[in-house]
Amino acid sequence: MRYLKTAVFICSMMSFAHAGVSIDGTRIIFPAKSKSVNVQLRNAYDSPALVQAWIDTGDAEKIPKANEVPFVLNPSLTRVEPKKGQIIRIIPLDTSKLPQDRETIFWFNMMDIPPEDPSLKDKNHLSFTVRTRIKLFYRPSQLAMAPVLAQQSVQFKYDQATQAVQMNNPTPYYLTVVQVESGKNQAFSSAENAVMLAPFSSTSLKDFKLDASSKKIIYEVLNDLGTAQTQETIIQ
Repeated sequence: MRYLKTAVFICSMMSFAHAGVSIDGTRIIFPAKSKSVNVQLRNAYDSPALVQAWIDTGDAEKIPKANEVPFVLNPSLTRVEPKKGQIIRIIPLDTSKLPQDRETIFWFNMMDIPPEDPSLKDKNHLSFTVRTRIKLFYRPSQLAMAPVLAQQSVQFKYDQATQAVQMNNPTPYYLTVVQVESGKNQAFSSAENAVMLAPFSSTSLKDFKLDASSKKIIYEVLNDLGTAQTQETIIQ
C-alpha cells in the first residue's frame, strides 16, 4: 500500500500537456495525373507545435527511408503557429511501378510534437506526442469504373460450404464498408468495426445472420470524403 500511495502522489504532482494539430479530412486521394496534393493542417490550441510528417506503406512502426515510397513531402518538418494552419504538399516521384489497374494504399502520418511550456520548466510533467495516421490512396487515371459506381458494386453471397456470407469487392478501388444489414440483423454497425476491402478481394462475415424473409442487403460504404453512403443490393 505504501508504494501505491507514493505512485499516486507522484502522479498528482504532474501536469499533463498536449498539442492540438489536426488534419482536414479522414483520407487522401492522389490522382495519378496530379503534380501534387495538398494536406491541410490546423492548430486549434494556444501554443505552437512542431509537426513531423511522413508516408509509409503499411508498417506503422517504421519510418521509411528515402525512395521506399514514391512520394516526398514538402515540408516534412514544420512549425504550426497557434490558431493557424499549414499546408503539406505530397509530391510524386516515380509512380510507374505502381499497379495501373487498381488503387494502391499508403498511409500519411503526422506526429504532433508539443513545445516545452516555460511555466512547467521546474515541475514534473508529462508531455504527449500525438500521432495521426490516415489512408492515402494512389488512384490510376484509367480505372475501369467511376468511384461512385464502385461504391454501389459490393456483392454478397451465401456460401453453403462455410455457411457464411461472403462480401466481395469486384472493383479496382479500396472500399471501406461501415455497416451491413439484413432485416434487423447487423454484421457490424460502426466505423470502429469497419471492413476495408482491397481491390478484387473478398472477406467472410462469419457471424452475420441473414433475414430469412428478405434477400435485400443494406450496406454503408465510405466515399472519397469519408462520408458513409447507403446502398442496397440482393444476396446472391
